[in-house]
Amino acid sequence: MAIVDMEWRAPRKVATLSDNAAKARYGVAYLRSLCSQAGVGFGETDPDEDVAAVDGEVKFFEANVRFQIKCTSKFKISGKSASWVIEPEWREKWNRSQVPVYLILVIIDPELRADWLTHHEQGTLHRSAAFWTRVDKLDQHGSISVPKSNRLTVETFSTWHRELMACFAPPAREGIIA
Repeated sequence: MAIVDMEWRAPRKVATLSDNAAKARYGVAYLRSLCSQAGVGFGETDPDEDVAAVDGEVKFFEANVRFQIKCTSKFKISGKSASWVIEPEWREKWNRSQVPVYLILVIIDPELRADWLTHHEQGTLHRSAAFWTRVDKLDQHGSISVPKSNRLTVETFSTWHRELMACFAPPAREGIIA
């Protein structure tokens, strides 16, 4: 019989990640699963190559969008928004990007690791949700508000693709009719 840690009900000798590391990996896996469902590519930035303050890219045919992902149990899934502190150097790097950069906030509700996923006969239920906001054109300092109306779903990728393609559209010229 395995010795079980009742705080999160996992075998003690199996777990190698701290709670924060487990949350970070869960957030990436959550996004990766949505990309798989949508049929879009996913690329994760290698740890030593995180020079643009992005954790990875969602890959479209024409080009990629970038993302920074944060996973937390500090908030509830319900509500209107969640506030996240943005480091000044992140903002500077994101503002230099020529393609959209998104902050993705994965909220795990409840906090206990064993309760993040519930396994039933019909399937596995994630007790989490993700929300997003575009961050490559920020002018404010400090925290940003991530609206919970921006729920990350398969449909989100169509929005991101439109925003990406707008980066390549020629600027409109006044007085010229196409």
